[in-house]
Amino acid sequence: MKRQEGAPGRRELKPAAWFQERLAEWQRRMGLGAWTLRPAYKPKLRGAEGLAKVNTGFLEAELTFRQDVLVERGDVVIVHELTHILTDEWAEAMESVIKDMVPRKIQRDARDFLRPHEESVVEAIAHALVRTADVERSNRIVQPQPSTVAQAQTKETAGTPVAAGSKPETAKPGEG
Repeated sequence: MKRQEGAPGRRELKPAAWFQERLAEWQRRMGLGAWTLRPAYKPKLRGAEGLAKVNTGFLEAELTFRQDVLVERGDVVIVHELTHILTDEWAEAMESVIKDMVPRKIQRDARDFLRPHEESVVEAIAHALVRTADVERSNRIVQPQPSTVAQAQTKETAGTPVAAGSKPETAKPGEG
């Protein structure tokens, strides 16, 4: 059975250039310009669409992406891995809290309990960022740019005295 074009679950093999372009755009949007990102691309990753190894001490991250991206996920895969950079210190703090506050016998259970929640928080943040960018993009397309409207008005009124900065002369009745 063939899948229809655009059907959920359809994968598309993306070239490295696509990842680099999208990664650079999202790095800028998310304020991660100081970070050194080292992306790698693999045909398949076991059980994941992407992986991030973050080194907060040197502001660098190794990102690995699965090349055949689910079409409906698009940028979310990239944003998800970049969000791990932002949440990595939070994860380290949680690890520290577990080590300091949880009895040793149940520390593994505490870590196992928190890890899936961290992943769902990262996923929610990634979806929110991509959705916000989509709304901004659609608003820019629908609404005319203020500079475009101002230029159109200037062209329409260029020959009138008001546009030249002088007051229009109005003749009062009985004068003239």
